[in-house]
Amino acid sequence: PMDSSVGDSPPEVPPERDELADLVRCIVRAADGRKAENIAALRVSSVSTLTSFVVILSGNSRPQNQAISAAIKKDVEKEYEMLPGSTGVPEGNADSGWMVLDYGSVMAHVMTPKSRLYYNVEGQWKDKGGEYMDLSDVIIPN
Repeated sequence: PMDSSVGDSPPEVPPERDELADLVRCIVRAADGRKAENIAALRVSSVSTLTSFVVILSGNSRPQNQAISAAIKKDVEKEYEMLPGSTGVPEGNADSGWMVLDYGSVMAHVMTPKSRLYYNVEGQWKDKGGEYMDLSDVIIPN
């Protein structure tokens, strides 16, 4: 009989010590530097074969979301020599209210608050068994 889980076995370490945690922190620092709000990172490797972490964050306007995405892309390229997706361009655009930067094992969702509430990406991953990563050492308090 097949195991009912979809992803890998749960990792032995907390999300903060996962091998991908530094890439997640890089994305979070870049977003926080552009005043992103409600930043959350969930390890989903035990429930997904698509990716290992999702970072979900909000910007209050489409121009802000464009700036957040550009900062993430720039910082990840500088630190890890990685571009999002196969084309190096985020999926979606600021006008749609939802942009995705796909780095394979880590996906960053940049959303307007309205899109974030409507699609509830964070809640869906949490309900399926995603584990929150503590970002208190990365996010600068306002």
